[in-house]
Amino acid sequence: MRNFVLFILPVFLVIACKEEAKDKAVDFKEVCSGKYWAKEEKGSSVGERIAFSGYFKFSTGLQTDTILLDLFETAERKGKFIMVSVRVHGAKNGIDELPKEVKQSDLKFHLNSGETVGVDDRITVHAEHINNPGDAPTCLFKAFVLERG
Repeated sequence: MRNFVLFILPVFLVIACKEEAKDKAVDFKEVCSGKYWAKEEKGSSVGERIAFSGYFKFSTGLQTDTILLDLFETAERKGKFIMVSVRVHGAKNGIDELPKEVKQSDLKFHLNSGETVGVDDRITVHAEHINNPGDAPTCLFKAFVLERG
């Protein structure tokens, strides 16, 4: 029995470590305070992954494999916003490719759950600050996970 427990314990620890940690939830007003901006470490920028919620809006942006979208705190989409880089691939945690002439209704987000939602849905973004070493920091985050909420 003792050998069985000694065998199972490491297996349990491996399974427990694979569980993805939740990103720290941050109030919308704190995201651009600089507290969560990437720090330069050994020649590259490293940022803390955080989670924040809001409503996306397309303003302008070059569409490649990612696109920059503005995330506002409220559905009225007024006031301060956070720039978020979202993958354009039509799969989980990304959006569909946008047409040349974009309407807000063209934004279709594929959530981590596999569900597709539109621009009127509140979305929680799990992201990390992006900063080019040497440049003045801007409030720009790279999205990794998109969830309803």
